[in-house]
Amino acid sequence: MLINQLAHLSRVSTRALRHYDRLALLSSRRLDNGYRDFDECAVEEVRRIRLLLDIGLNLQAVAQVLPCFTPDGELTSCPTARERLRGQIHEVDSSIAQLQQLRGLLAGTLNNLVDG
Repeated sequence: MLINQLAHLSRVSTRALRHYDRLALLSSRRLDNGYRDFDECAVEEVRRIRLLLDIGLNLQAVAQVLPCFTPDGELTSCPTARERLRGQIHEVDSSIAQLQQLRGLLAGTLNNLVDG
């Protein structure tokens, strides 16, 4: 299928699909006219990529975790997936702690406002 068809079916921009293809996250072949040709399974591949991006992994981590999917689209508990997901949880926990600290500072500042 052509990139426009894949973009429509996966609801991802052609620009993003080209980027994923350049990073070898998607596999395509070039037609004689230079157009990218994607297999039907590319829709599922894009779904996996988007899932991993949606949970906060960067594209480098996505590339490392993609091989952990089974052919039917389930993420297995391979060591790479576990390591990357634990790392992402740590980053989220760190962000939450920073936001809680910021909230405390904001609340303290609000409580200390002087009517003027």
